[in-house]
Amino acid sequence: MTEDGRKKLVARCTVGFVLLFVLFSPLSPLTLPYVVPVTSAGSFSSVTITDVTPTEFHPGDTSEVTVTLKNNGGQDAKDIRLAFQGTEILSLVGPTVLHINTLNSWSSKDITVTMHVKEEAPNGIYPVPVNCSWREYYFDPAEGYVTGPEQTALLGLSFNVIGEGVLNVGAVSTDPTDIRPGEENVEIRAVIENSGEAAAKDIEVNVLLNTEFKPSWSGTDRSYLGRLNSGEKGEAVFHIDIADNLEAGKHSIPLQITYKDTNGVEYEVLREVTILVKPKPDFEIVSYYTEPESLSAADTGVVLHVTVRNIGSEKAESASIRMTGEADVPFDYDVKSDFLGNLKIGETGEAILKFDVDKDAVPKSYPMGIEIRCTGDRGLGDDNVYIFNKEIKVEVSSGSSQKEGFSVPGFEALFSLLALVFVFIISAGRKRRNGV
Repeated sequence: MTEDGRKKLVARCTVGFVLLFVLFSPLSPLTLPYVVPVTSAGSFSSVTITDVTPTEFHPGDTSEVTVTLKNNGGQDAKDIRLAFQGTEILSLVGPTVLHINTLNSWSSKDITVTMHVKEEAPNGIYPVPVNCSWREYYFDPAEGYVTGPEQTALLGLSFNVIGEGVLNVGAVSTDPTDIRPGEENVEIRAVIENSGEAAAKDIEVNVLLNTEFKPSWSGTDRSYLGRLNSGEKGEAVFHIDIADNLEAGKHSIPLQITYKDTNGVEYEVLREVTILVKPKPDFEIVSYYTEPESLSAADTGVVLHVTVRNIGSEKAESASIRMTGEADVPFDYDVKSDFLGNLKIGETGEAILKFDVDKDAVPKSYPMGIEIRCTGDRGLGDDNVYIFNKEIKVEVSSGSSQKEGFSVPGFEALFSLLALVFVFIISAGRKRRNGV
């Protein structure tokens, strides 16, 4: 064998020994057992809810809710099923069951659902149960990928419902439609609206009145409505009297509204109604006097001067004055009425009336009724007829003011008696002189 052949043989033997060492050495990596990277026997999957947004609602709300699911276990989960259980207060809009294919270990996933809150839901915290089921999914060296038995858990969402009833005044109507100063038993109807997010109960509305507005009779300044759900309306009815001297224009009447929420908590709010008071004429007696100034029984042709002023808020048309008969008043009216014509605001007019005093009138002060009648300002569309009743006092004194002569009640009979006595004395004297 040549020298080169021996060198090649030695090299080949060396390589062979190295290969044998690599293949059969206990330290060779090829002789180590194959290890599959599986989780430990204590690993498991755990599906839970870690976040919910938002969590606060108002009655009547319909909103999307983002729910965050997380697998808090060391093994994957698959075939995840979420069944949302609606309640009387909270309900799901759309499908109530959601499916998720897989959720790897320690990973999270967001899902979206739409929740609706009942219109009249009372304030409080409300849960929504969620039934959750899934299967574990992992790799087994002996069996390969394995799907475990179904696992279940009861999860849940919680929402805080916050709302309150808000009561406001809507449309207002009156009867009569045209309100004027001095009107009595005016009916006011005010619509009360619950524009809030929750129901209101035990609702009572009171009118806060003053000297300008008074209740027509007991109890007409308050109205009980009971319960109004969100969006509902009720009507409060009142009856009031309007002051005679109330200025024309818009007037606000305060309303006090008390109510309770569905949990029994009491509330009080102040609202108002606005009414329009239209103008009308009104009168006061400025002065009056008689001619003669001092009156006695049996006076005739007494002249009474009465001056009145329009103190109202519009012109009085076709105004007139008339004396009204009063019981036990010893006057006979010759001229009982007088026409004044049109009187503007602040303008005065004088009426001239005539009467006789009964001869048996007892000396004292007598009330005399004065009726002032007119129509409203037709130029303002006021065709109403207004009547105002006033009163004056007329004094009958003990003396006489007649210019025809002096007269005392009963004096005629006494004078006749004295005349007879005088005649008798004269006659007796003549008989004595004649010797009879």
